[in-house]
Amino acid sequence: MNNETVGQTVAQRMQTTARSMWGAITSSGTKAVARTRERTREGLGVGVRACQLYFVAVLACALAYALITAPADFAYDFSLVHGFATAALASVAIWLFQKRAAAARTFGIVAALVCVGLSLIDMFLFGAFDVVAARLGSVATNALLVAQYAFAAALCAYLGTSPHAKFVLSRPLDRRPIATSGHSFDAPLKQRVHTWVFWRDIMMYFIVFSFMGHWAEMLFCYNIYTGLFMGDVDFSEVMLWKQWLFPYCAEGVAVVLIAVLLTPVKEWLLRRFTGHLLPAVLVSIVVTAAVCTTIDFTCGMICNQNYEVWDYRALPFNFMGQVCLQNSTVYTIAASLILWVFYPLMDRGLRRMPRFASDALFFTLLGMYAFSALLHFMYVGDAGLIVGAFEM
Repeated sequence: MNNETVGQTVAQRMQTTARSMWGAITSSGTKAVARTRERTREGLGVGVRACQLYFVAVLACALAYALITAPADFAYDFSLVHGFATAALASVAIWLFQKRAAAARTFGIVAALVCVGLSLIDMFLFGAFDVVAARLGSVATNALLVAQYAFAAALCAYLGTSPHAKFVLSRPLDRRPIATSGHSFDAPLKQRVHTWVFWRDIMMYFIVFSFMGHWAEMLFCYNIYTGLFMGDVDFSEVMLWKQWLFPYCAEGVAVVLIAVLLTPVKEWLLRRFTGHLLPAVLVSIVVTAAVCTTIDFTCGMICNQNYEVWDYRALPFNFMGQVCLQNSTVYTIAASLILWVFYPLMDRGLRRMPRFASDALFFTLLGMYAFSALLHFMYVGDAGLIVGAFEM
């Protein structure tokens, strides 16, 4: 082999080695870029995280407003709409950002604009500014409002124009129903309790029936007034007749107990009677009556020892004035209807909804209930934190 051939061979080897090294460098760089993009997609990033924190602050301000507002000074007016809407919108926005949903950009812009608009109307047209300024001072209140409006403007500009926000918030919402065939009610309770969806739904039932229980109590008392049931009605009770969004937690807890305790009994009875509905329903009614009466009596002994909330001593077939046959019968019928009709229907309905819709409904209800609970049950006054049910 002559020198020229040897030189060509060495040159070829050097070129091959250089190509290999360049390929390795290029491949490594491509993989690094891919890893960087993946990490960026996994993390929200500073800008998107700031948008999420903005709605955390908005939610905190709404809840703080409910907490520092004296119940006697609060009226069911535009401030109530403002508080409920802000808490609900902020809760859903926080969830959408955490899910990195593509809908978070549009929803975030709309929610920020709506919150600012409601704040301007409530603060400067309906006098909420004076209520907040009385507790925080005019300077601090003005500073908070300016900060809220400035951050809202920056958020809208960022979400509307930022390529990074568009890149990070790109996941489509899950439009599939939770159960494509059947529903969670088809499975035994011992299997359902291990899923997040079951407990999410339990919290939704608690919230919904806390409000609906109040309205059912109003209807029941009105029927007493018309003479359909026995008893007396006090129309001066503000908590019942004026605060129509005051959550009656006992009714919400009762529905949760129906779902968690009575549903297994119902399932066992259906197996015991081999699917025969009538005997299973009859035995279930007896068990439900015992449970409802026990709950009613327990609540009475805890919060009605002085008969300030209700007094059944004048009604026939009462026990210690805390429970009576008439009310226990009404509660048993309502609980049986929930157990055998409404709870299965609600469960099937939630299973057939798109997953994103049922999750969004949950966070909407959660934000609204948090605002209502703080407004009606807690108050930070000059004497500190006061916990209890307040009449406005």
